[in-house]
Parts: sequence; C-alpha cells; structure tokens
Amino acid sequence: MAGIQFYIELVNSEPIVWRRILVPDYYTFYQFHMAILGAFGWYNCHLFRFSENGFEDKVSYEELTYDNDLGEGYVIKDAKSNKIKPVFNKDGKAFTYIYDFGDHWQHAITRESAITDDIIRPFCLEGSGAWPPEDCGGMGGYAEMLQSINMPGHPERESYIEWLGLQPGETWNPYFCSTREVNKRLCLLEG
Repeated sequence: MAGIQFYIELVNSEPIVWRRILVPDYYTFYQFHMAILGAFGWYNCHLFRFSENGFEDKVSYEELTYDNDLGEGYVIKDAKSNKIKPVFNKDGKAFTYIYDFGDHWQHAITRESAITDDIIRPFCLEGSGAWPPEDCGGMGGYAEMLQSINMPGHPERESYIEWLGLQPGETWNPYFCSTREVNKRLCLLEG
C-alpha cells in the first residue's frame, strides 16, 4: 500500500508550527483528521473541516453531525466515507484544515509527493514548533500565554504553568518539536 507525503503548517503561528507527515493513500478524510490531531497534539474534542480555502468554501469534508446544515448551496461530504487520494491527486495540491471552530486552528496542507513504499500508518518525518495547548483561545490566546509564562510576576503566569503541567523550574519551549513523541501518538492510530 502506497502513501502520500504532506507538509502541514499551522497558519499564522509564531513561532511557525509545522509537520511533515506520511499517511496511507487509502485514508479517509476522518483518518487524515486523526493523523493531523496526532501530529499536532490536539485531543479530538472539537469539530473539524477540510476544504480548499476554509469557511467560505461551499464544499467541505466534515464529520456528519446533527448541526451540519450550513444553508442552501453548501455541500458537506462525509469525512468518514470519502478518501483523500482522489482530492490530493497531484503534488502541490493545497487544502485547508480547520480544527476547533471557536479557537479556529487553521492548517495549510500541501501534498508534497506520492510514496510508493508500503505505508500502513501515519508517520512524522520532521517538524518544528510546539503545538499550542487545546482551548487556549486560538493564536491570540496562545501568544498571550507565551507572554505570560515568560514574564516573572505576571498575574496569570502561575495558572498557565499549572495548566500546562510544568514542573518547578521547567519552561515551555514554543520552538520544540519531538518527532519521537509525535510518532508515539501516531503509532496508536489504526492503519
């Protein structure tokens, strides 16, 4: 079974947060969603959407729920039954993935290449930048968090340190990405 190599970047992240991952080419959009969650550290607590350009697109791939009715002219395709291969059918194909419609974590996805080797589960080749914590308020909230935890005496510093689970003397490094840790999460996904 072959695979597809993707470059995925968290839009407007500072510092830039990106991952380069391989996924099986038979994956559905839902399986791809789970691989992205694993690569970026998200917990699958929120809705998601794949589309060409984001919310303004009339066609998207999402998990079908009771509140998917976006109005006339919108087409929502079931992420669990639609495969990624027909959509990501050529190198350079770009798409948008949004996770958590409140925090609006928008990711720019680019297909880099087809892989002829057997790919049976997702794998992270490389990456950069720590993922922002779930429910921190989007890029604005993440920037505020970074400023607060790096400023001794800031009134919210201790609550952020506790929320992040940092030990005394430990710091949050926004540039750090461990592909080993990413791949430990990805190996838990079924192929």
